[in-house]
Amino acid sequence: MKKLMLSILFMSCVITVLAQTPFTVGGDLDKFYPVVFSDVNWDSRRPTVLEIGRSDVHQNGNWRGSLMSKFIFHNTRWGNGARFTDVYINQAGNSGMNPDVAFIAGYRDATASNTSYDFIIWLKGGGTTYYVKSDAVQDPRIFDGVQNALPYQEINGPAHSFKTSIDAYVNSSGKSDEGTIYSRSSGLNYLNGNLGLGTTDTRGFKLAVNGKIRAQEIKVEATNWPDYVFAKGYQVGKLDELESYIKANKHLPEIPSVKEVKENGIELGEMNKLLLKKIEELTLYIIELKKESVDQQKQLDGLKKNNKL
Repeated sequence: MKKLMLSILFMSCVITVLAQTPFTVGGDLDKFYPVVFSDVNWDSRRPTVLEIGRSDVHQNGNWRGSLMSKFIFHNTRWGNGARFTDVYINQAGNSGMNPDVAFIAGYRDATASNTSYDFIIWLKGGGTTYYVKSDAVQDPRIFDGVQNALPYQEINGPAHSFKTSIDAYVNSSGKSDEGTIYSRSSGLNYLNGNLGLGTTDTRGFKLAVNGKIRAQEIKVEATNWPDYVFAKGYQVGKLDELESYIKANKHLPEIPSVKEVKENGIELGEMNKLLLKKIEELTLYIIELKKESVDQQKQLDGLKKNNKL
């Protein structure tokens, strides 16, 4: 009988821990308020797992939007070097009604200068309901100016009020890892979409790098290679016309100006084609000048011969 009661009590505790608990953030709908959770597993020497979600896009209002998120974190508590925060967030409204809906604007380990267990997540207010599930009991403290007064004061740290926009580090449609990523796969590693290194704005390019790139070799595929310059019938401009263009524009024809390069950068493949084209045209100029020089020398030699006669 005693074992049965212990089993029932244990199952009750598990159900209590795993059950989804609703809470509502008040304040204004266009603001995100600090909600403080706890790294309750810190002393158990394991990360805390926290899930916050809402499935019904119409809850609290038509097309209010839905959210699925999961936080796995271990706070610093004033110096713990093994701290980390890994996050998965998927937040969006209906693509045809309100696609820009967001519920999470930021998150922060609030224990950099203290030994509390506090972890802050900024959540949309305006009477928005959320459901929290954790691997340990959570008692969120909501600083929306109604349930708790603003700001939330981090111990030995800054005060935190509401946000009005999403922080740049928040990935609203996927996973964010704080640690380094190693892939030891020797097979194909496929990444769909665009990749930004040191930047979140790829400007539509498949790869954008904010910094230097080091490589042993770079291969650029190119079409319409300018060997047509040496084809029969190709005409280079006159040198006096080229001189006039350079004086007026301070750069060669077809080559981008300093302003254009500063604003748009250069495309390696296209620039190499243009530079080769100019080299080939320069070669034609040299050949033509050589011919003129030979003709002039012949004329000079003829004049010298006539003078001797």
